[in-house]
Amino acid sequence: MKGAPQEDYEVDFLITPELGGSTSLRNLWPQPYFGRTWNARVKDALEERLHTLVCSGDLDLSTAQREIATNWVDAYQKYVRTDNPM
Repeated sequence: MKGAPQEDYEVDFLITPELGGSTSLRNLWPQPYFGRTWNARVKDALEERLHTLVCSGDLDLSTAQREIATNWVDAYQKYVRTDNPM
């Protein structure tokens, strides 16, 4: 992002490779670490939660992919079960 310090962002996957996401540029986007409630660290926690649910058989992979790609904030609230990120 122009004018923003590079260390304030991570280049994040829309769908993480741990959930079968591609490493193509179309699956990447800049996401801030700070300044917003719903930031990169919060999405990382969701990715870990979804990965755990998929690996345990409690959630199918296609559902995890669809939910994180469609609206990851809603997915966080649903699977981490809180409206306020940790």
